[in-house]
Amino acid sequence: MKPVWKWVIGIAVCLIVMVLIANWYVSHTLKPRMGAELKARVIAGTDGRYRLAYDRLEMSLLSGSATATNVRLIPDTSAIRRSQSASTATYRVRIGRLQVKGVSMLPLLISKRVHINTIALDTLSIHVSLDSRADTTAGDTTSGSFLERLASTLSDIRVKRFVLRAGAFELTHAQDASHLQVEHINMTARDIRIDSASLRDTLRLYGAKDLDVEMGSLDYIRPDSLYQLHTGPLHFQTATQELTLHGLRYGLTVSKAAFYRQVQLAKDISDIAISRISLIGIDVPRWVRDETIAAGALRIDSGSIGIYKDKTQPNPPENKIGKSPHQRLMQLEQSLHIDSVLVNALDISFTEVSDQTEKAGTVTFEATNGVIHHVTNDSSTLARDRFMRLRARSRVMGAGDLNVNFRFDLLDSLGAHTYEGKLGPVSGAVFNRMLTPQLHVEVKSANIRGLRFAMEANDRRTTGTLQLDYDNLKVNMLREDDDGGTSTKPVLSFFANRFLLNDSNPDANGVHHTGQVYIERPHSFSFFKMIWRSIREGTKACIGM
Repeated sequence: MKPVWKWVIGIAVCLIVMVLIANWYVSHTLKPRMGAELKARVIAGTDGRYRLAYDRLEMSLLSGSATATNVRLIPDTSAIRRSQSASTATYRVRIGRLQVKGVSMLPLLISKRVHINTIALDTLSIHVSLDSRADTTAGDTTSGSFLERLASTLSDIRVKRFVLRAGAFELTHAQDASHLQVEHINMTARDIRIDSASLRDTLRLYGAKDLDVEMGSLDYIRPDSLYQLHTGPLHFQTATQELTLHGLRYGLTVSKAAFYRQVQLAKDISDIAISRISLIGIDVPRWVRDETIAAGALRIDSGSIGIYKDKTQPNPPENKIGKSPHQRLMQLEQSLHIDSVLVNALDISFTEVSDQTEKAGTVTFEATNGVIHHVTNDSSTLARDRFMRLRARSRVMGAGDLNVNFRFDLLDSLGAHTYEGKLGPVSGAVFNRMLTPQLHVEVKSANIRGLRFAMEANDRRTTGTLQLDYDNLKVNMLREDDDGGTSTKPVLSFFANRFLLNDSNPDANGVHHTGQVYIERPHSFSFFKMIWRSIREGTKACIGM
């Protein structure tokens, strides 16, 4: 063997021996020191309120990897209780297994650059408990600011893949019933770069080139414990620019009677069930640039929305001026721009218990389909177009075809809006589900050929016209019997049909009656109640009441 090869082999053997010795030193001598130092830093950094624990820590200099099992962040409740912080929260964190693979040691030692192949967290669970002093808005806890601080500590951080498997998050409050629980969280982030340039890169979300998040379920109970929100699987992916949510449900946790016993006011009860919600064409660069939620479309597919109100209860002392849907949109602190909201196969119902009859009347809008254009509160976008528009069609009471168009002026200080609609042929008897419980009136017969209305409205008043074409209108005036049923008042019904109501429009003399609507808006009237009142008043004028 030539001498040169002896030198090469000798040097190689020496290097291998040195690496093996270094790896043994890291595993058996440096590892305990590093573990002790890490635990001490956690105690010092949290003022003794938390300590770090794990069952096993394995490190390998050869592969640049580390694995820790059963990692826990354990709170010292007595130290937290003694804390004088105005914002107090207790965190309990557990990681079944934490793996870091493919750490490049040379860049870290020379220039504070961290290059990692994979970080994997298995069965991460986080439980946050807030007490009465907690202020979740205090402090800077956003992901962006954390990443910026991290980038200022190390000159360059690169992670090829970050994986979270079977994660869970839980939030509770010690002083009320609020409870948030998220289960089965899986996330994969690829090509992560954390430095000043990458955090400003609009093609990256929080430094990641590609992000894929799945969530099994989410459950939230309101602080008053009266309502619960539940969602099924959620999936968000930056590659497809889409977020999809299945099985949304929002409704009472108690009976209606128990709800009103607790609130003791005539408040609306909401019951919402949506099969699928999709946010399509998410503008990730715009979120990175100015934190605006922007997307091409929001799809709401198949479901129901029910509103119930018991007016036998006292009306809440509430001023509803300035709280129309488009005004609420403009009051949002979150900047929002969605080109179109698409609604498909949605059943909507409004039920009200009359304070006069103590019975519930219901109006339904079934198989509702529609589109809302230009849903935004972004000032630069509104400078080009200040109007939001809604077009929808539905089956009123499951029988009559209704088409409506709304236009909302998003910049008007009084919430100006217009709405117009057209109802096709339908039997008037289908409205008895609403009229009879509310007014003790029954439509015996009515051939409605069509209804058209056009209104202009704002916070002060509603004006417009309504045309109702019909013939053969006959009603029965009803009384409530002792057994809870109803019977006809024959004399009163005769006089109402003979002298009070127009049995057709145009009437027998060929006169076409048009309802002229002018309603001053009381402070207690909601946006939807003003719409219902305008149609009711126009209808009364057409039929002669």
